Amino acid sequence: MPNSVDTATRQNFLPVPLALLCLTKELPVDVYWSLYQGAEPVLMRGHNIEIADDEFPKLLESGVETVFIPRDQADVFQKHLRENVQSILGNDEIPISQRMAFLNSTGRTMLQEVFRSDNLDKTLASVHVISDHMTTLITQNDVVAGELFHVLQHDYHTYTHSYNVASYAMLLAQGLGIQDEDELHSISIGGLLHDLGKLRIPNNILTKKERLTEAEWQTIKRHPTDGFTALANRADLSFDQLMMVYQHHEKLDGSGYPVGIDGDEINHFARICSVVDIFEALTSNRPYRNPNSTKEALEILDQMASSKLDGDMVKCWKTLMQK
Repeated sequence: MPNSVDTATRQNFLPVPLALLCLTKELPVDVYWSLYQGAEPVLMRGHNIEIADDEFPKLLESGVETVFIPRDQADVFQKHLRENVQSILGNDEIPISQRMAFLNSTGRTMLQEVFRSDNLDKTLASVHVISDHMTTLITQNDVVAGELFHVLQHDYHTYTHSYNVASYAMLLAQGLGIQDEDELHSISIGGLLHDLGKLRIPNNILTKKERLTEAEWQTIKRHPTDGFTALANRADLSFDQLMMVYQHHEKLDGSGYPVGIDGDEINHFARICSVVDIFEALTSNRPYRNPNSTKEALEILDQMASSKLDGDMVKCWKTLMQK
């Protein structure tokens, strides 16, 4: 049975997808789990105790999706992931779908923790690490957009959305003919950071099921500006990356925000981000609606092509998703 995470548990433990641990042999941290939904986590496996090959996979098959790491061991856990992720991602004996799923879980867990820390230097450092792995995996393997879609999580959390958008943006950029690894790496970093400004929005607004008030909608519309302002003075970010943060909600017909610019004023990288950002939002679970199917989402993108979104990019993304 999937685990729910209450407030006290969130304060004391870092929830970790169990699938993330299935490819690791030793863990330098204690692993806890909830015996039933909503229960206080109890110790399942002490740190550095040998793990049987089938222990975690069997638990996963039984329906347990989430385990917990004590928050005071989070730094040790993140270091362990960084030290092992490259060997797992580079292991050709592991199917590419499993490696993509592993990177997805690893990246989401890292983003969740650094977004929660509210430390910009730490966030940028982790984003670069995630992007390095993402770039290596995607450029050195034949990653199919439709297959990637099926291994990604599709919930409403900002860290999940940011990871997915970055992955899609790289694939769309490749489909558009961008092959330079440095450029693809840059695009993935912009994707990981594009919604940084949402971390300033109260959670009760982001998760509200009812229609937003005008004041709440204005708060939402401020997030590109807030993200850009937070990052504008960073010497380690390019103009294109900053525009992915600032312009990803702008539209070709001038109907977007935060400025309402149109046409050629919208940065090329921001246009890429805009297409996959909308697709990801449409196909993810949101507190206020169920997800659209990929077919429905692509039809909506089609309706927005040329007038609001770059038509060539929409056409390319449709081709990639239908491959």
